[in-house]
Amino acid sequence: MTVIEITGAPEERISPRQRWSHYFVLLFGVIGLLVGINLRDSALNAVSVYVNTEAGIRAAYPRNWLIDFGTDYVFRVRNTTEIGFKTTIQIAIRPVGANTTGWNVLTAQTLNRAQTLAAYNVTSIEPYTLPDETQATIMNYSYVAADTNPFLQSAPTAVRGSDILVIKRGQAIIITFLSNAQLYNENVRILNQFLRDLEF
Repeated sequence: MTVIEITGAPEERISPRQRWSHYFVLLFGVIGLLVGINLRDSALNAVSVYVNTEAGIRAAYPRNWLIDFGTDYVFRVRNTTEIGFKTTIQIAIRPVGANTTGWNVLTAQTLNRAQTLAAYNVTSIEPYTLPDETQATIMNYSYVAADTNPFLQSAPTAVRGSDILVIKRGQAIIITFLSNAQLYNENVRILNQFLRDLEF
């Protein structure tokens, strides 16, 4: 008769060298994760600088946004990577008289937009303080944007917008921010960063 004795597997001993190698692997993993997060944040927050000495404007806008210039605004930048309505920041400058108030300028904006934008509605007009303590007025509004391309069938998009108005040196400086209404609260951080870097 044969007796078979079953015992547990012999306990493996980890040498101090192996133990330290485990610690170093974990440490390098954490460092790699932090470096990756830092690189991602740097890429997301990368900016290009726009300077217009004639208008007296210096602005930093997201690097991957498309910039263009028009007759009724100094410059405009748009996030062309977004699907659907493109988040937009625009600066316009208009000469004003000595007796012109912010209310006059914003009323004119409202009358012009009401004729061209569907379901245009002003939701609020209130005082606003820029990051450099400049006093301004902000007008919040909404409208419905439809795709102008007749070959693309898409549902109309609800858009939220804000006009920040500053009257300075006989000029009305209007900073316009437009975003898909569903993404407005998420995208408004881009406007806040833009205003922190803006000089005029």
